[in-house]
Amino acid sequence: MFYNSIDELKNAIDNTGTIIVLEKNTENIEKILKNPIITEAVSIDDIRDISAMATTKALKPLYFVFKNAEKLRPEAQNAALKLFEEPKENYHYVLQTTSPEALLTTIRSRAPIYAPLTVNTLEMPPEAEKEVFLLAKQLLVADLPKIIEIADEINKHKDTEKSPRRDYALNIIRTTIELAEKSYFKTENEAFTKKINGLIIAYKNISENGNIRLQLVANLV
Repeated sequence: MFYNSIDELKNAIDNTGTIIVLEKNTENIEKILKNPIITEAVSIDDIRDISAMATTKALKPLYFVFKNAEKLRPEAQNAALKLFEEPKENYHYVLQTTSPEALLTTIRSRAPIYAPLTVNTLEMPPEAEKEVFLLAKQLLVADLPKIIEIADEINKHKDTEKSPRRDYALNIIRTTIELAEKSYFKTENEAFTKKINGLIIAYKNISENGNIRLQLVANLV
């Protein structure tokens, strides 16, 4: 979902227990919330500290803003599931990130995702190297033979310290996700949501050392 102004974002936050906001930083979020608690939590211990703070009854809105939420380790995200799924009355959790695919599917399925609607947002190409962008465009509309071809091409990428093959694959998938999201918002074609779901699963599995070729083929067909 999109918001046109910070007032719309404020309303979305106030009407939601947990929300994912696609902002590059927390500046706009901090402007509209009264005394937010800004956290750069990454570990289970960080989540435990926040959970301990969230045990008391809140008589007025209390906001926890997770800065760069994509940095939350998988085990920390799992530990935060109950916190995010069943927030107490007047408790609000805001996950600021530009990489929602790094969040667990269980979190994304329960927390609405909001992005700022700015002029030409949907028309702006993703920030990616030319080769990555071209492969992402192909992957977005690829049929099975083409997916296999692209997967094979990614596997041939030279694994160097500067550009590891796995990071290269993840960059392509991340760029394809952005293209798919923009395509969906422009066309409302449900085929893109299916593509996004498959890409997110492939991204997660590959980031956890899954086989690049297998994950692309298995999740995008």
